[in-house]
Order: sequence, then C-alpha cells, then structure tokens
Amino acid sequence: MNNLKQILAIGMLLCVALVTAQQNAYVAAESGLSLRDQPDVNGKLLTKLAYAEAIGVIETTDKKLVILDGGKKVTGEWVKVETRNHIGYVFNGYLSPTKISKPIRLHLDQLDVEIKNLATSDYKRTHSLKNQDSTTINVDIGASPERKKIVLFDNDYKHVSIFQRYENSISFMSADAQCDAKDWKHFDSEWKPLKQITSNTFETLAYTENDWKTFIDTSVDALKTEVIDQCGVEWLNYFKTIDNVKDRPVGVSTNRVFLKLILTDFEDNISEKIIEFDIPKC
Repeated sequence: MNNLKQILAIGMLLCVALVTAQQNAYVAAESGLSLRDQPDVNGKLLTKLAYAEAIGVIETTDKKLVILDGGKKVTGEWVKVETRNHIGYVFNGYLSPTKISKPIRLHLDQLDVEIKNLATSDYKRTHSLKNQDSTTINVDIGASPERKKIVLFDNDYKHVSIFQRYENSISFMSADAQCDAKDWKHFDSEWKPLKQITSNTFETLAYTENDWKTFIDTSVDALKTEVIDQCGVEWLNYFKTIDNVKDRPVGVSTNRVFLKLILTDFEDNISEKIIEFDIPKC
C-alpha cells in the first residue's frame, strides 16, 4: 500500500513538472498551422491548428527551418507541442508568446471581413452588416484598433476601398474623479485610406501623440461653462490656472475610431458601411 502511494505521488510530481515546464503559445498563422507527427515538413499531418489557438510548448528540437512567406523569410525551429487532442510538432516561426484575440467577423451582402487580433469587451465577435449600414465594436481596455489587419473573404464586389478617421473628445479630471464631456464639441479627423498589404488585406492606421491631442479651437470661458453644465460648479476649483484646453486637468484623447468601406458592385452601384470602434477611457 505504501509502495502504491509512493508511485502515485511520483506520478503526480511528474505531471506537475510537465505542466510547469510547458510554455503557453498562440498560433499566429492566419491560415492555420500544421501539426505533424515528426519535426519535418514531410511528417504526417495530424491536424491544422486554428489562428489564435492556445497550445503548450513541451520542448524544442534545435531543428531549424526557414520559410519564404509572401517574399519574406520566416525563421525558426520545430518544437514539440501539446493541444487538447494531440501531441506533435509545429514550426515556431508562426507562434506568438502573447495571447492573440480571435478574429472579429463582419458579414456583408457579397463580402466577409475579418479584423485580426483586436481584443473586445463584446460577448459576440460576429456582426452582420447585411441589413444595416453600421455597427459598433467595443474595444477592450488597453487594446487599440490601430495597426490591425483587415482581411477580405468571399469578395464578390468589383472594388472595395477602406478609409479610417478618428474622433477626439475632452475629459475633465481631478485627483480622484473624472467627468466626460461626451455631448460637447468633438474633433473629427479627415478620412484617410488604409494601407493595402495584398489584394485582400489592409492594415489600419496608427496615430501619434500629436493626433491624440488635436482638438477644435475653443475658448477657456466656453470650456468652463461646459464644466459647470456637465460636472457641477464645484469643478471650477480645478480650472483656476488653465490657459487653454490642453492644460491639466483637461485631457484630450481619441475616444472613437471609424472605418468606412466603400463597395462598388459589377453594375457600378456604390454603397457604404461604417464600423465604429468605441475606445474606453482607462
């Protein structure tokens, strides 16, 4: 009986050691990643791992591999991994050590769109734009819709163009509270075209600190009137020394980003769809 207990204890320790030794990784290959029974491209294909799928890396092999992907060299090595149903080998050039968010999917009449690796607080990650012209995506705290890949699938349009703009708003802050002027004046940037990477892939634009601080011209007196209306007269104590809207405790930040899809069908009919990203204030 004691021997049995010892064997079970050793087995449990080995299991704990194996779990501890594993490193979490996430599939970064957008078209999926092959899991093989041997660390070789000719090894038997066990399954195809989905984009953003979480796996455990058990051990490295030191078997190097270089892949040419779209004209770019991807270097790495074969690693042994464990999934929910298999143990096998994958090329770690398409693994990420940080968690990847699953794609957000948009269904249009003659087009499907995926937004890659954007964390959202929405319960659902699929939106339909077949019977409506716009949809809102609530971006998760700390995430950003900037520099995200937009991929088009099953495209039956003659031409698709995508543009982006942002909206800045003002917040009034104190040491222990924040009051937002959500319904006051906003600064809206111009629409700018997205960078097109391939025939069906675009990348969203990124903004600089100067973009974040851009706001429409307004007087300090108008600002103080808004403070009283939105936050109460007691908030004026925080605004005694400001000269313009960029002085503390006033904060200017980007609170919404928009994408506009301009769709042209083969009869040259043009329609537009708007995607709004609502960015929470930290």
